[in-house]
Amino acid sequence: MIENKIKYIILSLIILFSVSCNSMKSDAKKAASLINKSIEQTHELKLDKAEKTYLKAQEIINTYKETDKVEEFYELFVTFRDKERKEIAK
Repeated sequence: MIENKIKYIILSLIILFSVSCNSMKSDAKKAASLINKSIEQTHELKLDKAEKTYLKAQEIINTYKETDKVEEFYELFVTFRDKERKEIAK
């Protein structure tokens, strides 16, 4: 009986960890896309739109700034940002 409880607790932790990582990956991808869009809007001199887009990205980024996952988030963010830039440049 105790073994079953331990198995359920471990399984719950694994599921919780995988869901939180998936969410962080999604957030990093969205923030990177918004940053790249903001840069593009700036080049097109759509400065009001660029500012709004940038601020949306900053909202996502700020949710990770004061957490223990900030480094992992930034690594994902930079990867997605650079990947998207390379695709745009092609």
